[in-house]
Amino acid sequence: MNPKMRLRSLKLFAHTEFGTAQRQLNFREGLNVIRADNTSGKSTALQAIVYALGLEGMLSPSHRTPLAHAMTDSIEIDSEPRPIVESFVALEIENANGDVITTMRSVVHSARDRNLVTVASGPELTGSSGSRRDDYFVRRKGSAQHALGFHRNLADFLGLELPRVTRMDGSEGPLYLETLFPYFYVEQKHGWAGVQARIPTYLGIRDVGKRSAEYLLGLESLERILQRQRVRSSLSELEADWQGAVSKLSEAARVSRVVIQNLPKKISQDTAQEGMVPQVVLNDEWKDLAQAVTILRAELAQLEASPVPTAGSSAREIESNLQRIEHSLRQALAVSASIAEEREELERQNQQTQQRLEALQEDLQKHKDTQVLEKLGAQHAHSLLAESVCPTCHQHLEDGADISPHAMSSTESIKFIEQQISTFKNVHRDHQRVIVAMRAREQSLATEIHDYRAAIRAARDTLKAPNSTPSVADIAHRLRLESRIEELDDLRGTMEISRSEVERLRSRWVQQRELLMSLEKDDLSPADRERIGRLQHSVRTQLTSYRFQSLDPSEIEIDGTTYKPVHEGFDLGFDLSASDMIRLIWAYHFGMLEVGQEAGGRHLGLLIFDEPRQQDAAKESYAALLAHASKAGKEGAQVVFATSEPDDSLQDLLADNPAHILQLAPGEKLLQQVG
Repeated sequence: MNPKMRLRSLKLFAHTEFGTAQRQLNFREGLNVIRADNTSGKSTALQAIVYALGLEGMLSPSHRTPLAHAMTDSIEIDSEPRPIVESFVALEIENANGDVITTMRSVVHSARDRNLVTVASGPELTGSSGSRRDDYFVRRKGSAQHALGFHRNLADFLGLELPRVTRMDGSEGPLYLETLFPYFYVEQKHGWAGVQARIPTYLGIRDVGKRSAEYLLGLESLERILQRQRVRSSLSELEADWQGAVSKLSEAARVSRVVIQNLPKKISQDTAQEGMVPQVVLNDEWKDLAQAVTILRAELAQLEASPVPTAGSSAREIESNLQRIEHSLRQALAVSASIAEEREELERQNQQTQQRLEALQEDLQKHKDTQVLEKLGAQHAHSLLAESVCPTCHQHLEDGADISPHAMSSTESIKFIEQQISTFKNVHRDHQRVIVAMRAREQSLATEIHDYRAAIRAARDTLKAPNSTPSVADIAHRLRLESRIEELDDLRGTMEISRSEVERLRSRWVQQRELLMSLEKDDLSPADRERIGRLQHSVRTQLTSYRFQSLDPSEIEIDGTTYKPVHEGFDLGFDLSASDMIRLIWAYHFGMLEVGQEAGGRHLGLLIFDEPRQQDAAKESYAALLAHASKAGKEGAQVVFATSEPDDSLQDLLADNPAHILQLAPGEKLLQQVG
């Protein structure tokens, strides 16, 4: 069963210390026409419907009450303006199952906040009171999602399963009711300015007009689009997780003085964990991690195969080793200083490369802009490039040195600069890779220097010790070997876990990427195209009956991407007269109502127009609109018009088309004093 909402009754109440004023309007199925003079309060009645539903957010992001001063400030009682002490609106609505609720919301109250809505589970305005009442909040964070949020409960009551859509920041949120009601209600002040003049964009929903139209029309493309959005979000999460796993692995390697070669910066289909090769410096040579552990274990096993020598028996060997270690220390210090100097120079070159890249990017943009000007027919576009700097090295040129702007065409220059950018990006990446390796080598040397100094101290302590004591140098060497082996073993374990995690993330990323590619096809299914075709036919048929004249109605199309009326691929705006724009708004909203009420659609079958006869639309056009609205009412919709058309003229325009007229006498105000 399609979602549905029917207005049954609306009550406005304002109380002062000197008396009370109120009005109750009862609606019926089909066409309802509120007829009253200008400034009598017709718009207030329609805005009260929106206010009772907590949907004034469709009008603007402001939290000001969208009601006239007669409900918010003062009202005339006994021919005198009296300040309002308390006021509220109540709205009785019915859903597709025949269930009825009454929503009540304060406008002015000493104790109740305006954002509190009381819902009675029954017809409080047209039936007996005493129904169960519950309070909900609205116009607050969570009102569309939390259990006590009014819009969540209203959507459930109306049978609307609101989808989760993508926000501007990439997160997901519900398709709020405020984004749907502009298709149900065209208000007087700004609603007639365009076909979708009141779709609120401040809620941060991406392509909000498209998502709302797709949902109301029941297009299958919406599910494909939402699935695509979810896949993209999943890809972003996987990429973030992958970056975290790689960063963790890089940090573990850095701490262990290991360099991982071929560590990719970004996840891709070709990213394979086998390509990541951990290497460590051992005896001044780069070794594979597993190979280094094997060599260190063999050295430790050889030492452990013999008992720890005494200080006396190993004195000569220790003296020889002491000289060798001191020599190695001096060499390590020299190499460390040399690598640091080389790294600093490479970093300086890398910075220059980065600056060159930025300059090339700027040059590329200038040439692309020049190319645009040339295509537009500019005669002096090349003069924008004739600066007093060399286009290659960017050094300032002396007076008298000229640059010919015609050496290469814009297209040739763009291609040449793009090739330079590609080259310098490769150089930049190579520099970064080498700098990372140098930093790892420096850290490894720093550890070696520390170990050399510790070995020197241990050797000297051994030489000073009694001959019968165990060799401190030998024991210290064994401990250092054990510690290094343990450290590298831990890294190997971390590597195995990280490899598995990286491969898992890559595999999932590839699957999601393939799924996204399969979803990138044409969004519209054959059924969707049929629905859009029926919407287009309805709009064209109505425009013909409304005497649309700016264009041939048969040339008006519904765009399959934006779902808006277009002509030759362009949105309709300046091509139309003001009165024809009004006719187009009539046709589009009734077309959305008709197609949206079909099986699978989610239109509520409700349409409200405030003063639809804008721009002094011809009476013949207005009569055709009333006839179409009455016909839509007989076919199951509820239509509400507010008009200031004189009563005798309105009766003539309606002719034999059935309508329920809620009549205010000439000069009568909406709110009337009682008692």
